[in-house]
Formats: sequence, C-alpha cells, structure tokens
Amino acid sequence: MIERFLAIMVMTGFLLIPWAIERGQGIFAPLRTYSILSFVTTVPYLLLLSFDPSVMYPPVAQHIRYNEFNDLFLKYTFVQGVAYLCVFAGYLTAGRLSFGWVSSAGMPRVSALSEGTVLRAAVIALLLGMALWIVQVQLVGGLEFLLLNLGDRTSLTAGLGYLSTAANAMLAFSVLLMAYSFQYGNGIGKKICLALFFVIAAISYTVFGGRKHLLHLLLMLLLTWHYSIRKIYSVKPSHIALGFFVAFYFVSVLLLRQGDALEYYMNRPGELLADVLDNVNIFVIQLSYVDTYMFIIKHFDQNDYWWGRSYIDLLYAPIPSTLFPDKPPVDDGVYIRSLMEGWNVIPPTPFWKMYPSSTPPETIGIGYASAGLLGVVIGMFILGMIIRSSYSFMMSRRTFFSLYVFLMVLLNFQLTNLRLAQFLTSFLIAWMFCGVMLRYRRSGRFARLV
Repeated sequence: MIERFLAIMVMTGFLLIPWAIERGQGIFAPLRTYSILSFVTTVPYLLLLSFDPSVMYPPVAQHIRYNEFNDLFLKYTFVQGVAYLCVFAGYLTAGRLSFGWVSSAGMPRVSALSEGTVLRAAVIALLLGMALWIVQVQLVGGLEFLLLNLGDRTSLTAGLGYLSTAANAMLAFSVLLMAYSFQYGNGIGKKICLALFFVIAAISYTVFGGRKHLLHLLLMLLLTWHYSIRKIYSVKPSHIALGFFVAFYFVSVLLLRQGDALEYYMNRPGELLADVLDNVNIFVIQLSYVDTYMFIIKHFDQNDYWWGRSYIDLLYAPIPSTLFPDKPPVDDGVYIRSLMEGWNVIPPTPFWKMYPSSTPPETIGIGYASAGLLGVVIGMFILGMIIRSSYSFMMSRRTFFSLYVFLMVLLNFQLTNLRLAQFLTSFLIAWMFCGVMLRYRRSGRFARLV
C-alpha cells in the first residue's frame, strides 16, 4: 500500500513541472491545462484503486490475478510518469524549433472582424445546430422514444456519426462565438444570450445521453475566456461550484441512462440527489483511462506488439462499409475491447469479426500496443510537439478559427485512429463554417478571412 502511494506521489510530482515552466501565464496556460486535466482523470482514481482494487472495470479485472496487481500498478505509474515527461519535452522542443510554417500554411486569417459579424455567426451556428439536432431526433424515432431508450443510444444513433459531429460542432460554435464577442463589450444582453445558448447546447447534448460533449464545451468556454477576453490567474469560488455541477451532471446523466430511470426519477425527483451522492465515485471511475492502460500493459507484455499496424485501418476509412463488408473499424478501441473479452484480434481485422463495443486506448495505450515503452515515449513526445504547434498557430493568428483548432488539440487530440478522424472532421467543419460565416477575400495565393 505504501509503495503504491509513493508511486502516485512521484507521478503527481511530474504534473507540477508546468507550474514552474509557465509562470505568469495564468492557470490555463497550455501545459498547466494539460497537467490539471491529467491530474483529475488519473490521480483520484489511482488513490481509489489503491485502497479498493475491486472498483476496477470488470473486463479488465478478470485478466489480473491478485498477486499481479501491485507490480502492474507500479509499472503503470512508471509508464504514466514517463508519458508526462515526454509530453513536456515535446512541447518545449517544439517551442525551441522554428514552426513559422504553421502560421503561413494557407490557414484562414481573421482581421478587423466587426462585432455584428461575430454575433451573426453565433446566431446562425445556433440555428444550424438546432436544425441538425432536430433531424437527428426524427431519425431515431422522435424525442419521446429517444428519452425512454437512452440506455440504447449507441445502437439508436448508429450511422449518424457525421450528422452528430456537425450538430455538436455548430452548437459549440454558437456558445464560443458568443463568448468570443465579449472582447467588444459584455453587456447584460450578451450575458443573457450566452447563458441561453449554453443551456440550449447543454440540453441538446444531454438528450442524446452524452456527457463528454458538455464537459468539453465547459472547458472550451473557460479557455476561450482565458485566451480571448481576460487571463484567469486564480481559482475562484465560481470555478469550484462549476466543478461540483460537472460531477452532479455527469453522475445524473449516467443514472438516467439506465433502463426506465427517466420515468422513475420524474415520479421521484427527490431520490435523484440521494442516488447521485451515493454514486459520486462513478464520476472518478468514468473519467479515468487507468484500467485500459493497465490492461494494455499487461496484455502486450505477454504478446507481440502491433508495430503500428493499427494505422493501416486509416487507409480503409473513406470506403463505405456497404461497399467493403470486411472493412476494419476506424475506432481502434474496438480491438482493445475485443482483447478484454478474450478475443484474439490484431489489426487489420473486419469489424464484424470483433466485439461490438469500444474502449479507446488514447496515445499512451496505442503507443504501448505498438512498441511498448518506446512507443509511449515517441507518441507522447509527438503529442507534446503538436500541442505546442497548435498553440503557436493560435498566438500568431489571434483568430476564432485558430483558437478553436488549439482547443480541439489541447482537449481531445490523440494519436489514435478514432481521435485523428474526429479531429479531421471537426477541423473541416470549422474551416467551412468560418470560411462562409466570417467571409473570404483574396489576398495573394490563399483565401483569407476578413
């Protein structure tokens, strides 16, 4: 027990490095934000797991014998600590190199945008997002049917991936553009509109049972304020209250997705708060990828590495599965979940031959699956360089588009097939929306925004 606690403390100590590196840049400087998110998604669950190994995800726990747990726990904390150091090293290395090409590669530049242009874009984004959301609801059978079957939302929304991504992006644009407009002034009307837009987006996300989208939107809103309006230098009571709200929301949505839970809690609203408090540990467990990483470390210490074979699946991504029935999944987490279920699979394997669910490996997991610790070192170093490059792009452009790209990279970019596909889709949507709504003019070789 003591050695587990010491390992957690050493690993956590690495997360304090950004606070020495990024002095004077506020609490949401890039590496500080990365360290905060890493702490929240890793350390609380590790402490919980250290005291009570029974909280481990059952498909993972079945692969770990009691006498293996301690050594695997310690090895994971070592790998995770190395991963943190490699991200920081990649970030600092990219900062010392010349990445001027990032800001001159034909990306749209915004200059002298009027307040009216930004506000108009926010309203149109909201209307487009709501229209796409309504289409989604109709395609799954209507609002009442969806609410009564939230537990089956994955199967109900199958095939709506691109539509869902576009709707979610438009709703996020509406909120972030409204916040972005505060640099022109923050009157009461704007504050009301921002609150209204956020509530609409929150309800739209929640109806489909998703939690991650709203969490990302909240973080994006804070970071938009930090980088566009006024830097945040300290934690305020409102931030703490926001954290409690996020935890309550996260657990509530999870409870409401269970069977007939929505009808049950509508008839007994007082029980929802009690059940949320009883299940608050779910918030800590669900946020963490620790179980997935521990499984991957154990499995690939005993089996051959993939040596990057999972990236072959990207070549098949543009081909519709109707034309290629043996198409492998774009989501490499399907392989990991299949391995957890005891299926012997390696990329590329047709999706229909695997377990129909996913456990995302993220950069650490796919790096270890590809080449062990060396894969983690390379992958996390590259990730750090990409984070710094996106930050340099944003700081050199000072535009809403560059800000949004930076936020996507910082909060959701990973070197896995699924995250790469999601990033590319979101990037193209943002590119097209900004190109149309924030207007083009020709300047030299590339179209630029004015």
